[in-house]
Amino acid sequence: MEESTRQPLADGALQAYRDLRDRVARFVAEAPCAPPIGRLDEAWSDRYDSLATEVCQFQCLHLPPLQRLWRGRGLEPLELDDWRAAPPVPTAAFKTEALHVAAPERVFRSSGTTRGGERRSAHHHGEIELYRQIVDRTFPLFVLRQAADRPHTLALVPPSAIVPDSSLAFMVEHVLERYSGGDSRYAYGAGGLHVNTASSWLQQRVERGEPALLLCTAIALWDLCVELERRGETVQLPADSVVFETGGFKTSEGEIRREELLERIEAALAVRPSDVVREYGMSELTSQAYTEVLRGGAGDRFVCPPWMRVRILEPTTLEECGPGETGLVSILDLGNVGSVASLLTEDLAVADAEGGFELRGRARGAELRGCSLLAEQLADR
Repeated sequence: MEESTRQPLADGALQAYRDLRDRVARFVAEAPCAPPIGRLDEAWSDRYDSLATEVCQFQCLHLPPLQRLWRGRGLEPLELDDWRAAPPVPTAAFKTEALHVAAPERVFRSSGTTRGGERRSAHHHGEIELYRQIVDRTFPLFVLRQAADRPHTLALVPPSAIVPDSSLAFMVEHVLERYSGGDSRYAYGAGGLHVNTASSWLQQRVERGEPALLLCTAIALWDLCVELERRGETVQLPADSVVFETGGFKTSEGEIRREELLERIEAALAVRPSDVVREYGMSELTSQAYTEVLRGGAGDRFVCPPWMRVRILEPTTLEECGPGETGLVSILDLGNVGSVASLLTEDLAVADAEGGFELRGRARGAELRGCSLLAEQLADR
């Protein structure tokens, strides 16, 4: 693991951090996750607000880049009385700053290769057990039809032995260990997608009438469907099969349209759009948002677990948008207690009055003005 140059917390601060981390873990364990997901009653909402505010204060007190950012916007850590007032950190800052208060156990990097000297984001993650706990509370809820299900599972992502700095690979490895059953395996290696392995595995599910679970990026899923079509192979997966799609629609030849991907999935695998669960996550986060299609929810509407809040901010002023207005996705993730909890992404979205949101693509040009200003204040020496 790459070493961080950040100094460890002193004894008193370390104990305070551990107490805070334990309270976050209890919140994750105890917060109600029954539908409607993410909608908390007043008592739970107050508990979240208090804990989120404390996490933001602690991180600012012990991270000089956050202190520069906050003070550049006229805010002192101990003056914060509402986490919503904490300036969110642009996710691009993970490319240049070691943003963590906990001693790192793993470093997760953003996907892709560097081009033109561009650096990948690095999330120095110090709470791997909390990461597993969060997956255990959310994955069965959104992706399994019944919590006790252990479906035959095919992973169209490289294993963590090949990409140890991939948070997606880490998550998939945990899911395979904890929630898969019977004949489960990877069909992706250092050389890319193993089409023959995937095809053989899929045909076995058809022959035996066994519902399948596919864990895959959008690109890998697209490539599999295209190759099966090229070969003239048709796969009629049994009813109750599920596809778990983790995003990643950009290819070297352009961007895949989601509507086309869903059409190909149904044509190649006989899996309906209502059985394709989407995840919204990134290397800079510990938690993920999901669609609720297995409960009849819309295929493009994401909801967050109770310890993760999404706000949509006007790109220039960073004021919160109203329902139906397009803005930048800002996230408060208590799972990031060991790094930075309040983040500002470069994704555009629209929120609804019930707490869900739909993505509207990536911000460009003038839409990134607010992000750029925050990044300048964060990096100012």
